[in-house]
Amino acid sequence: MIEKFRAHHIICTSLYEGKGYSGAFCENMTAIVNRLRSNPDERLILVAEPDMICRNCPNRTEDGKCSHNDNRVVEKDRRVMRRLELQKNTVYSYREMCRHARSHMTEEVFMENCGKCDWRKQGLCRYEDLIAQLDACINASSD
Repeated sequence: MIEKFRAHHIICTSLYEGKGYSGAFCENMTAIVNRLRSNPDERLILVAEPDMICRNCPNRTEDGKCSHNDNRVVEKDRRVMRRLELQKNTVYSYREMCRHARSHMTEEVFMENCGKCDWRKQGLCRYEDLIAQLDACINASSD
């Protein structure tokens, strides 16, 4: 089964270091990040809606929406797709998404999408680290 993957999570999974909203969220996110990093050729369907990472997010409502102004998050996904030249509801490998991000990500694009994010404000996400992680993804061997 091909799983859903939010566009802005290309950035989040690249920069993830084990911190998150809750224990259940971190467990799920850590498993997904480890899986994608060890198999960057895994195929995912790119969406602008809750995905496999959102599954254990404490900000997810009973009807599957985001309690933190879902429209803002959906708009972030759409903006990432536009800026990285990716298409909604299209299947890509994680590595292909990283290639698009590496080709189109500038510091301006990073700040446009991550400038107001709490994780970046806490010093957990830096543009330079994103570029290094995208390069690692692109050059990773698949298991």
